[in-house]
Amino acid sequence: MNTKPFFILSLLFSLLAFLMLAACSPTGGDEPAAVVENQTGVIDDMTDTETVVEKISIADCPEAVPGAHQLIYAAQGICFLYPNTYDVFQSEDGSLALYVRSLLNTEAPLATVRLEALNGRTIQEIIPDYPSDAELATMSFLTIQLGGEQATVLDNLPGQDVNRRVIALHDGRVVDIMVARIGAEYGAVGEQAEALYQMITDSFRFIGIEPEAPLLAGPECPEPVVGTSLFTNAEDGYCLLLPDGYAVDDSLTSNNGGAETAVYVDSLMNSTQPRLFITVEDANGRTLDDITIEKAAEIEAMMGSSPMWSFGYMLDGVMGNQFDQVPGQDFTRQVVLVRDGRVYTLTFIPDDPEAAAYADLQLLYDTVMDSFSFLWQD
Repeated sequence: MNTKPFFILSLLFSLLAFLMLAACSPTGGDEPAAVVENQTGVIDDMTDTETVVEKISIADCPEAVPGAHQLIYAAQGICFLYPNTYDVFQSEDGSLALYVRSLLNTEAPLATVRLEALNGRTIQEIIPDYPSDAELATMSFLTIQLGGEQATVLDNLPGQDVNRRVIALHDGRVVDIMVARIGAEYGAVGEQAEALYQMITDSFRFIGIEPEAPLLAGPECPEPVVGTSLFTNAEDGYCLLLPDGYAVDDSLTSNNGGAETAVYVDSLMNSTQPRLFITVEDANGRTLDDITIEKAAEIEAMMGSSPMWSFGYMLDGVMGNQFDQVPGQDFTRQVVLVRDGRVYTLTFIPDDPEAAAYADLQLLYDTVMDSFSFLWQD
């Protein structure tokens, strides 16, 4: 009988038990664990004595450096750094996903961060796709320090993609960090995943919880790079980068009475160069699905058949849908999304591979889609 799986499983439970004790008793040879800012200390359940520990606030979060953005999630009491090529999506349950361009992008690593009450759960309940004994035998795991807390690292976990999980306990809550597509078999993507994991775990801090604080991830607007300029529309709540040579007119009104911004070269009448129109209108309670259905019906009325549209696009953490080669005076590419009760529609012209301006259109599209950011609301 092969006892290795059972030995590993027993060791894993021992590690989790050690974590629980460490969360309750911060004394020992290591530095004391950090607690939320509004606490005076922690109670050791074993001795009923209060131990004063170092207080950590937002001011103690690691600062952004070249190549890395700062993330402060005070509503969940954490902060860390992440690569500046990533965007952050906050789901309705408060969990975070760090992705490159789209949550559906399988050509780059993906990371998720979840925090929730432990509520006496076992590790199998914390990780729904917990491995079998046979799978445990092929895994490796170790312990690290995560924000001053002892954390267990589970490597080579099965799933849609092989992933690494970091599990830590802090102040009655469990922190679950997952990095997908990690390992030598993923080649360059696996190396990027390793660097992503290292940056997050090395910079991770627990801070004071501020329940109403918004998520702050990266700079409010992108930094211009060579060959681009920054455009900010404060009234409509967004900013973006444009390739050099483009002019902007943000005083227009859309056909539906909303605000419209035009991006063009030399003149709005210049159809030999790419153009972009951004409209911002009241959603009137409509969701992205509602807007997509309406848009599809409008296009079907023009072309006489149901249009194809694609999903999974992300602009500054907001999901969008895209319609390609929409008929009209010129073929257009239209991206629609809904945020804070407003509908944003980005219309790129011409979406026609046969057009002379198509290569420049693709450059404009890539620059805008990669840089589009919403302004923080007070």
